[in-house]
Amino acid sequence: MKKIASRLREGALSIGEWVVRNRIVYELLSFLLILGAFYLGVMGGLMILLLTDSPLRSVYSNSMNHYGDNMTWRLYFEKEGIPTSNFPLQEGFARGDLLLIRGVEPEEIKVGDVIVYRSYDRMIVHRVVQVISDGKNFFFVTKGDANKSPDFPPVRSDRVVGKVLVVIPKLGWFSIWWR
Repeated sequence: MKKIASRLREGALSIGEWVVRNRIVYELLSFLLILGAFYLGVMGGLMILLLTDSPLRSVYSNSMNHYGDNMTWRLYFEKEGIPTSNFPLQEGFARGDLLLIRGVEPEEIKVGDVIVYRSYDRMIVHRVVQVISDGKNFFFVTKGDANKSPDFPPVRSDRVVGKVLVVIPKLGWFSIWWR
């Protein structure tokens, strides 16, 4: 080891040669490179297949958590006379869950869909409670299932990332921990 250190100081041994000679460092860097390539390949493939630049999102809040009571969130819609039996994601989801998102055209979004949209510097995941259209522009009034009132102002369609397709429980904690 002293010989390698002195050769490094003298410039006779490059960093690349030192890494190759240090097998543990070489194996670790190789693993990280393969892991990074796999991640980028999967994310790139999902971006293409799901038509969005953000196909996977971790849930950071509990605004869509039903807290074991699957009926309370329905009260808002019942007061408005909107049946909820055909809504997607009726079980809600909680902080730490992972969401699979598909990019959609504004015309495809309906009341009851759960959408992801950009709000300044963060992403919000809420249910659509009203669709407003003047023929060429779409706006969506949204509300978290656990929230008492709808969000204000309505979301412009150009801020929508997509609709939530699937919720994978607890798998988003890694992302939350990493950040």
